[in-house]
Amino acid sequence: MSMSQLQQTMATLRMTLAELQNKEQQLDTLISQFRTQLQRLPRQVIYGRTPLEVSLSSMGEIEERLADTEATKRRLLAIKKTATEELAALESVRQVDEAKKSLSSLKRQMRLEGETLEGLAEVRRLEYFIAEHSRLAEQVITSRYQERHEGL
Repeated sequence: MSMSQLQQTMATLRMTLAELQNKEQQLDTLISQFRTQLQRLPRQVIYGRTPLEVSLSSMGEIEERLADTEATKRRLLAIKKTATEELAALESVRQVDEAKKSLSSLKRQMRLEGETLEGLAEVRRLEYFIAEHSRLAEQVITSRYQERHEGL
């Protein structure tokens, strides 16, 4: 994946996450409204504002809507978790690419100007960073690949 493709994919994932966050807030508002309605309806019966049968029927409908909204939120959170993990993996890939460029530049500079303790320490730090983040990205990407192919 080229850097521009990587950036485009990351931007798309960020937009998707923003949409998911907005939808999650909408669902939270609905859940809160349904719970408030369920708390208020019994008082309507007690004070004679609403007949018992109407209140029972209304409560049943509200409970169904609440359960459906909570199920929708669970599904949305599963999608959000996957998108967040994908973005984190792509971010690791981007950081590894940048670290590789920095390492190459540092090694080139050290060949021209000579090795220093600070330079060698930075080389080790970058190599460790590259190895560690490459391993993490590989794990996420591999698990996603396996999930897709096991579900077929």
